[in-house]
Amino acid sequence: MIPDRLFKSLLHNCTGYEKYLTGQSLELGYKPDYVLKKENDFIILESENSSSRKTFVGGLVKAAHFLQGERTGILIFIIVPKENTTVSAIANHLKAYLSWIKEKTNLSKVFVIEAGQYYNNGTLLKIGEEEFNGLAIQV
Repeated sequence: MIPDRLFKSLLHNCTGYEKYLTGQSLELGYKPDYVLKKENDFIILESENSSSRKTFVGGLVKAAHFLQGERTGILIFIIVPKENTTVSAIANHLKAYLSWIKEKTNLSKVFVIEAGQYYNNGTLLKIGEEEFNGLAIQV
């Protein structure tokens, strides 16, 4: 588990993107944990310790709502796996919702990755690089 305060203080990284927000309101009613930005392209990161599938669907819908018009981007769920909440189970659960909402949003990709793989021994994976892409499951 990555405590919320620690997650928001980490230097999440993707080539060409800069830190934009850490827990502040992205739009009314939407406060993702961390956001990277490059012009109108966003990488939204959500650290989830919950096993509630409603939480993941809600995060997907909120990101999809924000990423409209000029705004484009991706969503990454960093999760703590539990017996009924594995990376593959959450990714499979979100497929139908992403497919349903695809025509209404500029949310291009959703990834799910284990917290222990994304952040290990004080080191973060770099988003979009080979190791991240090999460990994260794309919805």
